[in-house]
Amino acid sequence: MRRGVTIIGFDRPLHPRWIYETLLLAQPGQNMSELNKPFEGIARELTGKEGKRKVRTVLFRCFLRDKNNSARVRNKLTLKDLSLRYGYEFMIPIFLFYLVANTEIILKISEHLFRLYDFGDEINTAFLREKMISHHGERDVVVRSARAFLRTMSNFGVVKNSNGKWCFEERLPLNEEQFRIILQLYAHEVLCSPQIALDRLPRGIFNYFSLPDVFSVARKYSGRHWDFQQRVGASTLTVY
Repeated sequence: MRRGVTIIGFDRPLHPRWIYETLLLAQPGQNMSELNKPFEGIARELTGKEGKRKVRTVLFRCFLRDKNNSARVRNKLTLKDLSLRYGYEFMIPIFLFYLVANTEIILKISEHLFRLYDFGDEINTAFLREKMISHHGERDVVVRSARAFLRTMSNFGVVKNSNGKWCFEERLPLNEEQFRIILQLYAHEVLCSPQIALDRLPRGIFNYFSLPDVFSVARKYSGRHWDFQQRVGASTLTVY
């Protein structure tokens, strides 16, 4: 069963640079309030204390907060460890994956979008809002979330606003190492299960990326990071 991070709203856009720099500052088990002031220096583009506070709340909730103690940073900071090892540019698509897969409202928006559009298409934002409102029934939350979602996707480079019109720009390319890391995160932190059905990777999450050959990656890392079983009609990873 999928765990995820349940978030009522996603009402402020995020930038991958803010995520990266905040992760580098955070310490496992740290009191979250100790990061409030440093975050103001990270999100320098934002003006006004209230705006910075709301963005900080969204980012901390998605990437740092311990699910059992909202006042503390989670004890295991896998994304920080990866950031220290690989650097900012490498981590951008991994941050996007983590954000979409673990944020309920963003995943719902993504599922709606990819039922209607593909890359290169213009997004009918009014229709998107109405679909989300009809599904969730919370107008203010949904409208803010849809707007923040589009701006966040623009910050990641997957959508673009041109003359007031939003369109899908391009998928983020993943190399084999990035895809390997994403599959491990998907098992451990999204599904909370070691088994991944490679034939059924959800479009709402993985359609943002230009993937390497899935089965080539599965075979390459089998025996090191997972066991790969391929049968007619079913290809499965059991992730260590």
